Amino acid sequence: MLNLLRAERLKLQGGRKFWLVVGLVIILPIFQLLNSLSKNHYQGGLTLQVDQVVNGASAVLMSLKSNLLILLLFCAFISFYIGEEFETGTIRNPLSLGTSRLKFYLTKLAVALGLTALTVIVVTGMSMVGYGLVFGFGKMAGVTSYGVYFWLVLVTLFSLLAAGVAVYVAISFMTQKIGSALIWSFVYTIGMGLVPGVFQKINGLESVTWWFTESYLFYVNFTRPQVLDLVPKMLLVSWLTILIASLIGYQWFKRSDIK
Repeated sequence: MLNLLRAERLKLQGGRKFWLVVGLVIILPIFQLLNSLSKNHYQGGLTLQVDQVVNGASAVLMSLKSNLLILLLFCAFISFYIGEEFETGTIRNPLSLGTSRLKFYLTKLAVALGLTALTVIVVTGMSMVGYGLVFGFGKMAGVTSYGVYFWLVLVTLFSLLAAGVAVYVAISFMTQKIGSALIWSFVYTIGMGLVPGVFQKINGLESVTWWFTESYLFYVNFTRPQVLDLVPKMLLVSWLTILIASLIGYQWFKRSDIK
């Protein structure tokens, strides 16, 4: 599998899509900072509850603030990244050399999750530097141990985003076409942002809302220190989603015909 990962690294580095993603990831925190500067100029200040990121300390929440953009970016990237393997027929090359479908699937999943981790690190790091220089590092109200808060939030946000990315990988292996993967991944992203809220209006089913990872990304206020109490549940839901999506995606891929 290490050989597959090395091959994927070389393939990504030589492709335009990877560098386009890298460029957009770098631009994202810069854009958010410029947007905040504009808001600060006209409104006289930033409000943590509304803006989520107001200084260097709160910049750990930039992945949350930009979560929909990050998810849509990976929605498109993964659809092309995996879909092209099927449409061009290059998937037959490693399989014909004896690579198991499980290793092939896990390689693609590992690359996708690795890029997600890199995105979270870059976006967080650049945001902390940028917002720290412009607005000062400051602090998070009510947080006594910022180091613990930082790492718990960083790992949690990565896990929530990684769950969505794992679903995109599964969808791409199930549809085996770029266009279909794009459509269904987009439908999933928007649907999981809206459907869970419906359960809040049904007596006895309110708790179902919190078994969807995007519910935490869209509806939970991470600016409150009490959010740390939800970390175990968020991590459980995230990694269960990754596991279930991967099992479904792999089983579908395992039984499909490669044309």
